[in-house]
Amino acid sequence: MDLGQEGTSIPVGTGRAAIVGADGVVGDDSWMEVFQAEDGDIAVVQASGPDYPRVLTEALLYPDTDDEVGDPLVVGSGELAFFSAACDGDGPHSVPLAPALPGPVPLVYGPPSRESDPGLLMTTAYTTFAFKVRWYTLLDEENCFARWLLTPVRTGDTR
Repeated sequence: MDLGQEGTSIPVGTGRAAIVGADGVVGDDSWMEVFQAEDGDIAVVQASGPDYPRVLTEALLYPDTDDEVGDPLVVGSGELAFFSAACDGDGPHSVPLAPALPGPVPLVYGPPSRESDPGLLMTTAYTTFAFKVRWYTLLDEENCFARWLLTPVRTGDTR
């Protein structure tokens, strides 16, 4: 099934999970790095290139004015779960969800492990996020990224 660059969701327990597919042009086997700012903004970055830390930094700093705007993401549970689409939400092929912990930026892009890696569980005080996506973006001949931004919608926010 080809979903294209569209959002969709699947049932997970009594809630729903939004599905965000990786950008196959950036790399169909690459990691998704998840960053959370002190103000609650979340960036999911898929990067490729020999200078991996620089690509991640530039992806985070890249202007979002031309990003595609998606529908708001409503998070009633106060938790965001990130896991491989090859896994099964909370079904028989699900993976454990590890709590989000701060850590260093990886020095290199490495291949995925041969095991089922745990998903990431982030808690949030926000119930609605504005959603933007920037698909394949070439920084130079060897470095590229795709990025998904989740920005908390605060009372009176006009984003």
